[in-house]
Amino acid sequence: MSGGKVYASRPPTAWPPASNPNVVPTPDPHEEFQFVTTQIFGVANPAPTGNADMSGFLLDYSSPDAGGVNAAQIMQTFGPAETNVINDLARNFAVCDHWYASVPSQTWPNRAFVHTGCSDGRLNNDDYELYDIPTIFNVLEDQGKSWGVFHDTTLIPSLTLAQFSPRLIPYDAHFHKYDIFGQMCRADANAQPAQKLPQYSFVEPRFTPELGLFAIDYPADYHPPHNICRGEQFLADVYQSVRLSPYRDKILLVITFDEHGGCYDHCPPPTGAASPGPKFESNDGSFDFTRFGVRVPTILVSSYVRPGTVFRALLDTTPFDHTSILATLRDWLSLDADPKHPFLPSLRIEAAPTLDRVLTLDDTTKNMNWPAIIATCTIGDDDKSLQTPLNSVQKSLIASAIRLSSNNPQDPTIVAQSAALAKSLDTYESAITILHPDAP
Repeated sequence: MSGGKVYASRPPTAWPPASNPNVVPTPDPHEEFQFVTTQIFGVANPAPTGNADMSGFLLDYSSPDAGGVNAAQIMQTFGPAETNVINDLARNFAVCDHWYASVPSQTWPNRAFVHTGCSDGRLNNDDYELYDIPTIFNVLEDQGKSWGVFHDTTLIPSLTLAQFSPRLIPYDAHFHKYDIFGQMCRADANAQPAQKLPQYSFVEPRFTPELGLFAIDYPADYHPPHNICRGEQFLADVYQSVRLSPYRDKILLVITFDEHGGCYDHCPPPTGAASPGPKFESNDGSFDFTRFGVRVPTILVSSYVRPGTVFRALLDTTPFDHTSILATLRDWLSLDADPKHPFLPSLRIEAAPTLDRVLTLDDTTKNMNWPAIIATCTIGDDDKSLQTPLNSVQKSLIASAIRLSSNNPQDPTIVAQSAALAKSLDTYESAITILHPDAP
């Protein structure tokens, strides 16, 4: 692509080869650390004092392995008319307009910050190496607090279990299929605690295509080039389950994204982030973790949130990032008060602002008006091609499914072999062949 300027715009339009704006951008944008650096700074190797002017998104997506001649679609955005669910939730509850990914990079390191407050020195998904570090779930387990992970999959394991299996395999009973989430939400308010949602529940959408009962179940994670309407429908279902829960006043629903997916944003990520420790720089020595990633949408749904709230950290203070979830859990459940079972040691968590400041209503003023919200978009067939390329997260989950079906899923040889096999797969078709070898 050359010449002229391309401005951010909405709504998205249809780009070849797809005919549906809901799959913009297609193909999948870059998310690895080196490419996100280009997106933020406009150059691949910025000087230490380089200007993070967010000028490199079009440049990065212009490469032949990304958007190529159709790179301008990276500047298109979805608005309320196209994505009514996430927008209606933002308007009716609280949205943070300065919540940043914890790392300017991919899914695995950012999810590590969500669960542990650090990424163990990793910058990318790499070869899907296992994370053998304590998680928030280990802290909760050790301190006798209830927790659960709910994942919308068939054969694919939970991404959380896949990434942290050395620490979480002993707690397989805490991992549930997504339909159990709805079942627990529907429990009576006076039901036994085991019948209701745990004190901390983590919900994962479907990331990878799998064979369902009568058809293929496609990803519903808002991730390009997946049809964004699938993500809208899944989010609406999560919200509806909470909305109709007899004990919804006891629930704080936090909706966020692990990273920006390579999609355009104009707001430069702040610097000055606390390097988390115990590793204070990346394993290759190239990054000190003092720069946040690109902004991601984050919405709080609660009876104690004033409708229409827009929140951010105070000026000249640490912004919200994924570790704010951990800091909030720490304060709510007093997880730092048990010296025999210590809390996570990350300095990033220690510096993070908490979410209690957004819960400004009380029992006399609480919001009783939780509107019914359903997705108004349409899906179509534009993300159903079995020749759709697999992305890195999908390959990591296929590798995890292979290794977890073995007799020794943590064996370094099996970990390496499963990663190599998953990386050799190219398309949805090859993934389904591996996952469902007996399928017609």
